[in-house]
Amino acid sequence: MPNKNKITLSRDDIQSLKDLVPGTTIDLQITTPTSPKRIKTYYVGMDIPNCMIFQIPTTAKWTFVRDLLLPDNSIVVRYILEGDAGQVIAFRVKVLKLLSHPTGLLLTTFPSTIQTLGLRAVKRAQPGIAVNVHAEGIESLDNVTGIIVDVSTNGCRIAMPVKPDWPVLGSEQVIRIGYKVDGENVSIKGQIKNNSLEQEYIYYGVQFDKDQKSVEKLLQRHILIG
Repeated sequence: MPNKNKITLSRDDIQSLKDLVPGTTIDLQITTPTSPKRIKTYYVGMDIPNCMIFQIPTTAKWTFVRDLLLPDNSIVVRYILEGDAGQVIAFRVKVLKLLSHPTGLLLTTFPSTIQTLGLRAVKRAQPGIAVNVHAEGIESLDNVTGIIVDVSTNGCRIAMPVKPDWPVLGSEQVIRIGYKVDGENVSIKGQIKNNSLEQEYIYYGVQFDKDQKSVEKLLQRHILIG
């Protein structure tokens, strides 16, 4: 019987999937009735164009996660491709089957579309959300630039280039994130919760202040949420 699954991805999209090395850490966002559940796990492999395979341990602390992985439940997968491109890749799939034996594996549908967020200044075919960042009380960090690489209803992750005149922001630092939507200036207030240095970028985890309509606008436009 011929395979009914047809590849709708471009050649570049397929190559982005092939560049994902087995054992790479990936981020899974699982749809739940309340709010999305985010976990880190490992990519195992794929069978083009039938399925993607991820590791889901069978240990007790993973029981809650496994209970959420029901057939047809929606999942957003994100990972970073290093190299010259420096891209965040994201796609949405559905659960096909969760295996416990001989090991814990999650089988999902093959993605029909892929979204790409460039991190490097060069080779950025689909730029992410460029933002200005203002840190309260720090004059040298007034309206510096960054790029949002991940976002949820509660916060976001911002990548900012390492520069000698840009101090590293610490935990609980209050910031304002500015960007434009259809020509309108929008501002979001939040607090730095963590930071990490990866090559030439500092990544900041930001928690949004509650009840900001500007967050909804951001979520609607973010290419990795769709």
